[in-house]
Amino acid sequence: MEVTSVPLMARGQHIPSPEVSPPSTNDGLAARALPGGEESLLKLKKTEREWHDAFYKSHALEAYPEKVEQFLEIFERLELTPFCDGGWSWWADLRKEILGAAGDVRGLRVLDYGCGYGRLGMYLALSGAQVWGFDLSCEAMKTANEAASRYGLPVGFEQMDAEELGYGEDFFDLAMGFGVLHHVVKYPRAGSELLRVLRPGARAIFHETLWDNPFINLARRFTTQDTQAGDTPLTDQNIREFCKEFSHIQLEKRHLLYMLKRLAALPELRLGTALRPRPFWRRVKSLDSKILRFSPLRRYCGEVIIFLQK
Repeated sequence: MEVTSVPLMARGQHIPSPEVSPPSTNDGLAARALPGGEESLLKLKKTEREWHDAFYKSHALEAYPEKVEQFLEIFERLELTPFCDGGWSWWADLRKEILGAAGDVRGLRVLDYGCGYGRLGMYLALSGAQVWGFDLSCEAMKTANEAASRYGLPVGFEQMDAEELGYGEDFFDLAMGFGVLHHVVKYPRAGSELLRVLRPGARAIFHETLWDNPFINLARRFTTQDTQAGDTPLTDQNIREFCKEFSHIQLEKRHLLYMLKRLAALPELRLGTALRPRPFWRRVKSLDSKILRFSPLRRYCGEVIIFLQK
């Protein structure tokens, strides 16, 4: 069956919230003094928010299928099936690894950090977690809340600034994000805010692409489609600067030759069809793992899993 565009629920319908509501601290944060360059940062955020609002609004009808069973199948194919095994995305290899590293999330308070349409948070809620999510885009949050309501999930999605999170201190057991840090590392207080809302000992896990390899960066000139989305090229250095206040920082770098998968065509997204493994890319991935046993080459990898602990 083909994935088709489906209308979502009417705007403004009541959205259930998780059983426990995090205490808000927005009032104090809004009054907090900012360092020099405040005007430039506000302008940057406004531009980024407007770009993403336009993007998410234009794709809202395609964001979620009508039934939760369809959503789970799509998520499995997009985020949990490695590219070499026939997955629908170039990035699922590490995203599957991240979800495995998160372990059993049942009962945990989880933050879907910079969640976009909230698909990761939706999946975690279906796995038994208590989920909250935020994004800079109002349009993304509208679509996420409509889908959560239709699926009957008590997930709370809200529009927020990563530098002014409206959650209380020491609230979350886990924060997760797919491809979000490259949007927030340029904001000076974002790392501190993430740390603040995590309880002592809590973890944060992210998947990102890296910009430390000049040859991969050259290829990106031909594959990057949207240059006005507020992206910041992520490097080992600016990742470590973002999370410098955490007690534990671990960067697991992956994929060198296997990054060439980004040049391969993706399949048409049709539910109910068999996945078609890609034997060539399996061999490339296997060769990659052998090459990267020489650890100095890892600095040139194109993807990274970021493990943080408060």
